[in-house]
Amino acid sequence: MTDLRENERLAILALKKVDDHTDVERLTQISELKGPALMQAIFALSEKRLVELRERNQSFAYLLEEGSSYLSKGLPERQILEAVLDKGGELTTYDVGKHTGLDESVINMALGWLKKKGWATLTRRDGGILISAKRDQEQGLDEQLLILFEKKNELPIDDLTSECREALNVLRKRNLLEVVERTLREAYLTEKGRSLSEKDLKGIREISALTADVLKYDLWKEAKFVPYDVKAEPPVVYPGKKHVYLEFLEDVRRFLISMGFAEAESSYIETEFWNFDVLFQAQDHPAREVHDSYALKNPTKGRISDRGLMRRVMWTHENGWITGSTGWRYKWNPEIARRLILRTQTTATSIHYLSTHKRPPVKMFCISRNFRPDFLDATHSMEFYQCEGIVMGKDANFRHLLGFLKEFSRAFGIDKVKFKPGYFPFTEPSVEGFVQHPRLGWIECLPGGIFRPEVIKPLGLDCPVLAWGIGIDRIAMASLGIDDIRELFTKKLDWLRAKPLR
Repeated sequence: MTDLRENERLAILALKKVDDHTDVERLTQISELKGPALMQAIFALSEKRLVELRERNQSFAYLLEEGSSYLSKGLPERQILEAVLDKGGELTTYDVGKHTGLDESVINMALGWLKKKGWATLTRRDGGILISAKRDQEQGLDEQLLILFEKKNELPIDDLTSECREALNVLRKRNLLEVVERTLREAYLTEKGRSLSEKDLKGIREISALTADVLKYDLWKEAKFVPYDVKAEPPVVYPGKKHVYLEFLEDVRRFLISMGFAEAESSYIETEFWNFDVLFQAQDHPAREVHDSYALKNPTKGRISDRGLMRRVMWTHENGWITGSTGWRYKWNPEIARRLILRTQTTATSIHYLSTHKRPPVKMFCISRNFRPDFLDATHSMEFYQCEGIVMGKDANFRHLLGFLKEFSRAFGIDKVKFKPGYFPFTEPSVEGFVQHPRLGWIECLPGGIFRPEVIKPLGLDCPVLAWGIGIDRIAMASLGIDDIRELFTKKLDWLRAKPLR
């Protein structure tokens, strides 16, 4: 007779109810045992050759929070199309927000999908974008897949056609759903397990803990003591720890401080003067257009307190002043310079710092967030971190800059780095640096150069200044082996728990 414990007996009785085999999830529903207790019993029966446990991996799709928000109203491009058609076939992006309630960042992303799907045409008008559409469009596979989630919480990917899988992959890249691979377990009674009689499966009381009642009422006389298993695995404990990306940024901060750099910070909200003008970016530069920066609605203008610096910047833009250049040769407008925006680059922090630290040597860095309208994908985001830095010294040169960028990359496990000439309005010479991601290939994240005389002369400086604005999000992707920039800000506990402490 096979010696069975109580939970093992209950597991076999449950299997006999379902023709000797079923998946573990269904077994949990029909058995008196739940969760870990059932699995422990199944594993024990497997060792006794009474049950055969078979495993197979299957992928399931689950809607994320943003995807769930589109179940009732549809994808944002569908909402915009319906709003445009409802208003006669034309609508500006400003009016779209009022009619749909969609955020500006979502609208910017949806415009790309409207154009890609051929649902509408986009034309620039009065500093904004006019959306034109002539007719309604049939539902695409991505929309049809989204509807399936109204009836079920998960979608088995193996059951989908190749076309549906491609559409599902598009929704995954848009961060509307996630794909999780699960191990499905099925339990089968073996010949030996099926041969067990009712007598073999007759229950006997088991005692797993010696209590006062067990002794007082002589319960131990008609029961069996469960042996104590000293080899049993203890429960997994997940202690609190920093988010993986925050920990990485702390490592970057410690590395730069150890190299003698001072840390600085400035406001997320800047005037265009500090964000663009002091950096010798002309007021008609494309980066200053409404679709490439976020402008504040209230207040719209700031104050430029250093009038002397403002005049020197104006002269530099208009005729080059004493910098040796001819400037941009246009009439500089102080009202444009006063406009308030969300900072598009932490180079503004470098300029603030240089305006008050004019004696070399100077070594400064800043790790902070910037904001630019963009389409959200694996390597781009509307909100991103930059690791800004400057070195001012009489003997500083371009070779020092390249050496620093290489050494910085190596410090975080990235050995493959390459450079090519670049162009930025505020540096000359300029460089674009690339690192090799283990799966995405070469990604650009190491821009830098030497500040032009048109930048440093108005500040009262006359010494070489090396400058860089490292795309630290992408450096982290390559260092941590992450394929999607959105994973840097994930709240997925399973993924965060699996990442080891650095």
